[in-house]
Amino acid sequence: MKDEKAAKALIKKLDKLLRSKMTPIYKRYGVSMQNVLTPLMWKPLVLVIGNYSSGKSTFINELLDMPVQRTGQAPTDDSFTILTCPAEGESEEEIPGGTIVSDERLPFAPLRPFGERLFSHLRMKKVKSPILENFAIIDTPGMLDSVTEKDRGYDYLGVVGELARMADLIILMFDPHKAGTIKETYQAIRSTLPGSTGEDRVLYVLNRIDECDNVPDLVRAYGTLCWNLSQMTGRKDIPRIYLTFAAKEGDVPPQGVESWVSEREELKRAVETAPTMRINHVFQEAERGVRELDLQAEALAAFKNGFGARVQKALKIGLLVSLLVFWFGDMLLKMAAGFPKTTLLGSLFSGAFDDKVLVFPSLAALLILGLTGLVINYFIFPRFKKNTLEDLDSLIPFETAYKRDLWGRVRHRVSNCIEEEGYKQVWIGHSWYQRRLKKFLDKDIGRLKNKW
Repeated sequence: MKDEKAAKALIKKLDKLLRSKMTPIYKRYGVSMQNVLTPLMWKPLVLVIGNYSSGKSTFINELLDMPVQRTGQAPTDDSFTILTCPAEGESEEEIPGGTIVSDERLPFAPLRPFGERLFSHLRMKKVKSPILENFAIIDTPGMLDSVTEKDRGYDYLGVVGELARMADLIILMFDPHKAGTIKETYQAIRSTLPGSTGEDRVLYVLNRIDECDNVPDLVRAYGTLCWNLSQMTGRKDIPRIYLTFAAKEGDVPPQGVESWVSEREELKRAVETAPTMRINHVFQEAERGVRELDLQAEALAAFKNGFGARVQKALKIGLLVSLLVFWFGDMLLKMAAGFPKTTLLGSLFSGAFDDKVLVFPSLAALLILGLTGLVINYFIFPRFKKNTLEDLDSLIPFETAYKRDLWGRVRHRVSNCIEEEGYKQVWIGHSWYQRRLKKFLDKDIGRLKNKW
């Protein structure tokens, strides 16, 4: 398709632009570009998550029109399964998790830190399916109640967060029997997804509505889900919830759900828009990553300027004291100790100026300046650093809610830079880097977006 070819060409240009212009700045601030570059790799991704027995695998089988994933009422699969089509000349196969995360052609390197316990619960299935030629689908283990990392052997929600960051579309499924009451689902909606993806990339689905006994039963399940979502998202305006059921192509819809046949088809069409959503996703991630770096530079520039103001004040005081000591220090010493015999001012006023009278004033003035430097190094800077870390949010003016959200993502990075490399940061030209970042956002990315 023409649009797909244009999209791939545009993504390739964006990747090249990010690597050539942003890599030096990212290195300067010790930030990995992985989160920015990962969405540009491979193909569009659809992530399917939800509590166990919500119908995730059944829905995927229906999309592919073949029984690829195991299904059942109880938890049937404890693995993250990436479904894609084999390349030309390849055959259908299953690839283990260790191979997946080590393949530089794939975007799953961010899963390496989760360790080998995850790798044994990660696999890729290459399946010949027309729909998988356009995007890949990731099926996930069902979310459970009262589960800890120790119970699963790996950080399940952490893995979901990384996959959500890569995904162009996320389908979050519920069923009428557990409409948003699963503990891991609550944590995912409340914390994991907001930190990894935008709301526009999440589709909420109440599946298996054909299992409701009657319409009042369905209304109660829907109302329960709406209430739980309002508590989990902290919002009163509830996102759209697709109502659907499991059925094979050509099957007669179960009795009582005929009204939702069109909505079920609409959900399928929404899933198939993942490739077109990818462009918005990659630009969104690229812009967000650069804006995060810009905000980090802004905060460190504020730290540098704040310390610079205190240094200037200390130097002014030190210089003033050194001047007073230079002109009057030898006089005070002579009054107290009878030494030296000839003072600088006395020599000037007597008209018998001797170079030797400059030795003591000069040494005394230099000593004061040296002491000023020690005060700055061992007293002013540590105190300023400590006060800054205690009130880190004061570094940045939050003009918009978006800026505050970005700050939540980079705050720990700023804190680490100040804590570990405080002195180094005061010598970096943060304002210059800010200008380069803003130019990249306003001109370079803007020019590419206008081509779409």
